[in-house]
Amino acid sequence: MNHKQYLQLWPALAAAAIAIVLLAIGYSQAWPLTFGVGERDARLVQLAAPDNNQQGFHAVEVFDGRPARWASNTATIDLPRPPDNRAAILTLRLLNSRPPGQSDPQVTLVVDDMNLATFAVPRTTGGPRSYTFLMPAGAHFRWATTIQIQSDTITLPNDPRPLGVVVDEVTLTPLETPWLPSIWIVLWSAALGGFAYLLPRSLGGGRAAGLASVAIIAALIALGIALRPLEILPFVQRIAALLGIACLGVGGAHLLAPPQQSEQGDVRVRGADLPIYLAVAWWMGPLFQLAMTADGARNVTPAPATMWLGGLTALLLLGVGGWRLLNRRSPSGTSAKPFPSSPHNFVTISGAILAVIALVHLGTMIQFAFTRSGPDFWILFRGTRDWARGGSLYDLNAVLTNHFGHVFKVPPFYGMLFTPFVFQDGLMILFFHRVLNVLLLATTVLVWMRMFGIHLFSALGAGIIILVNFRPFADTIAFGQIDLALLLILTLALWALRAERNLLAGALIALGALFKIYPVLLLAFCVIKRRWLALFGFAAGMLVLNGVALAVMGWEMHRVYLFEVLPRIGGSTAWVENQTIAGVLARLVAPPTEAAIFQDQGLALLANGIAAVVSLAACMLALRPASPKSLPFTLQYSQFLLLMVFAAPAAWMHYETLLFVLFAALLLHWHTRDLSLAKAAALATSFALIAYGNQWSYYDGTVMGVLTIAGISYKFYGMLLLGSVLAATLLEKQAPAISSESVASMHERHPGAKEAPSPL
Repeated sequence: MNHKQYLQLWPALAAAAIAIVLLAIGYSQAWPLTFGVGERDARLVQLAAPDNNQQGFHAVEVFDGRPARWASNTATIDLPRPPDNRAAILTLRLLNSRPPGQSDPQVTLVVDDMNLATFAVPRTTGGPRSYTFLMPAGAHFRWATTIQIQSDTITLPNDPRPLGVVVDEVTLTPLETPWLPSIWIVLWSAALGGFAYLLPRSLGGGRAAGLASVAIIAALIALGIALRPLEILPFVQRIAALLGIACLGVGGAHLLAPPQQSEQGDVRVRGADLPIYLAVAWWMGPLFQLAMTADGARNVTPAPATMWLGGLTALLLLGVGGWRLLNRRSPSGTSAKPFPSSPHNFVTISGAILAVIALVHLGTMIQFAFTRSGPDFWILFRGTRDWARGGSLYDLNAVLTNHFGHVFKVPPFYGMLFTPFVFQDGLMILFFHRVLNVLLLATTVLVWMRMFGIHLFSALGAGIIILVNFRPFADTIAFGQIDLALLLILTLALWALRAERNLLAGALIALGALFKIYPVLLLAFCVIKRRWLALFGFAAGMLVLNGVALAVMGWEMHRVYLFEVLPRIGGSTAWVENQTIAGVLARLVAPPTEAAIFQDQGLALLANGIAAVVSLAACMLALRPASPKSLPFTLQYSQFLLLMVFAAPAAWMHYETLLFVLFAALLLHWHTRDLSLAKAAALATSFALIAYGNQWSYYDGTVMGVLTIAGISYKFYGMLLLGSVLAATLLEKQAPAISSESVASMHERHPGAKEAPSPL
């Protein structure tokens, strides 16, 4: 290795060293570790399975006012490893809670596959009793020290579970103050530091930015380890894997659509190549699921169809890359090549592969959606059927108790659409409802193609097809929701506004507001743009459409909705599907499995204040002059669709169906321009977070600590990134659009332009 190579390598080595030192400091402050069994312990204890209750711990119970668990015949606890080759003290708090007359539990303690002690746990009157053991020094390359509690068991007359001993608390204390973590933490700290350095470097940042990134990320993790060791230490490898997968995604996008470095030194991406960045980022989602699964996470493995298509995508892209490499190396004067091997054609073929795979994957998601139970459909169908039988659309007691539950709470107009079908086979109607949604989706794509003159067999056409690989589409079909109809209606409203058919646009907004109340936000856009006829069209549309609903459904249902249902359906919820500002704040103090109305008035006011500021910012951006036919006008309109699912008090993940409009508008805007690599990566990341997965993709319903709470709001982060990119795009001084051909020939136009250098 020569002198220059050493100079290139030292920042990466420094990054690894910084991460090791900072995490070692946090690790030294984590001890002693005290673990209360039954308190957010899903990662740390083995739970008994229904088909094998001889292994693991049983459900949490309360003993002497504290949560604890019965151990079965063999129960295992995993705690973060103390420093390698250092002795430690293990303290167990155990309770003999067997009924009088039963024998005392006979317990064998096994630590890291070594028998440590065998002892009896006598009955005491003072609650749990502590047992202290010396753990000899040892070293194992894994994150956990495995503590196995083996016990004889009893069964009670009304309880078939094998009951051994009650385990209340475990404490692990190194005999010396640790100055160096276990080898597991050291190596993963080094990997984390390397990836944290490489990521900003691969996005065009300098060495200083890379080292600053390492320092910030490692310091935050070290602080988390010091303050919440049991919630952070078991997951250091997942954080490193997440950063590594992000680096892999950037590297993959670089290979398929290489960015260029301009004379000014910034790294630029062709806007026509942006769909490739989005598609590559999307495939990092299932890759992280596989990393979580390899680390012991349950029920988060990608669907088989996703894994097969991911493998096929990788093989096809590798094949095309190899073919291109062979063509580049073929001697001059040979016969015609299998296909032209220029970088532009390679990007085109890669985009085509990714678009076809995206369309096929959408098909697999829709096929799966057709097999789901459709809970939202049945709420509407059965509510309308009850009305047709002489009852009411609305169960006011259910609305008052928790309107976020399975209750009919939409306007009578929505129920009216079901009236011709309520006495037919519900399963058949659900099937046709889903077929209709698929047709609505296809129509929306065709409308976009027609509205902007997009050819299907073009780079932009491939980009639109890549966008349809959108999990919210599949979920709205599966649940029997109306979001795809709303997407088409609001797309047509955009077309009408661009064509200055304002009456029609207002009427379409009125139609959307009769499905969900949120589209009324678009009236603010109409006011800002002085589309007064749109307001008149909205009023006329509401009058006519509600008049039809009144004629069909009668006044009573409208009275009940207006005066008894509508005033009671406000507020937010901490439920995991709610990815709005209010939902994220609610999850700071309430569990994400709680679907009830959130009651904390202080946080609710804070959420409303933040939402108001965000909405005001969108209105300010919409004030900027833009001709109706221009793409900035479309982007300004799109902001209000983002507000519907970001700033509202409650909006489920499948409501993000509407965000297709934002991504399509941004692809159109950047198609004939180039943009910074950092902005391209931010948009691609936002697409991956929003388009891939739902509430169960990275979460099995169990909160394991602060990282779980942070992680399950991942679609919120996607919307935050998307809004930031959208705002930055609207704020920047627009350069005149240039053709994709002239962008492709940037080398010729700018002799100083060159491929972005290696991150190191």
